[in-house]
Amino acid sequence: MPIYIKHKKVIKMKIKLNSILTLLVAALIFTSCSSDDDATPDTQKPTIAIIEPHNDDEIAPGGEIHFEALFSDNVELASYKIEIHDDFDDHTHAQLKSSHDLNPWSFEQVFQIPAGQRSFEAEQHIDVPTTFNGEPISEGIYHLGVYVTDTSGNEEQAFLSIHIEGDHGDEDHDHGHDH
Repeated sequence: MPIYIKHKKVIKMKIKLNSILTLLVAALIFTSCSSDDDATPDTQKPTIAIIEPHNDDEIAPGGEIHFEALFSDNVELASYKIEIHDDFDDHTHAQLKSSHDLNPWSFEQVFQIPAGQRSFEAEQHIDVPTTFNGEPISEGIYHLGVYVTDTSGNEEQAFLSIHIEGDHGDEDHDHGHDH
C-alpha cells in the first residue's frame, strides 16, 4: 500500500476520533452541569403551632414563660425567633399620657434549627425579670411573636397576648368569714 493511502486513512481516523471525543466531552458537560432553573422554587411558608403559652396566660414578674411550639416546612427549616414586647398602646403607637411611669420589658432571640429538619419541636424557658433598666417592669399586656424561616427565606409568624401581672393580693377575696 502506498504511503499516500496510509496517510489518508490516518487522517480520516484522526478526524473520526476527534469527532467522537468532541461529542463525548460535550455530552459529559451537558449532563454533569444540569441547571437548577428547571427546579420549582420553594415559595411555601413554613407553619407554626404554638403549644405554650396560651393566649392571655398570666405570668408574674420574676416568673418564667414556658414556650413550646411545633414548626414544619415542605423542604427544610432554618431558624425561629421569639419576640416579646409591650402592647400598652394597643399598637396605635400613640404617646401615652403617663408614659414616663412606664418601664416596659422586651425580649428578642433567634434560634437556629439543626440542618435537614422538615419539622422541629422548640422548647424554651424565658425568665421574666422583676426589673428592667434598674426599675420594676411595667405590668400589663405584652405580645409574644413567633417567626419561623425556612432555608429559602420564606417566613411565617404567629402572635398571642400574655399578661405580665404580679400577685398584689386580692382585696376582694373571701377569708371564709364575715367582715
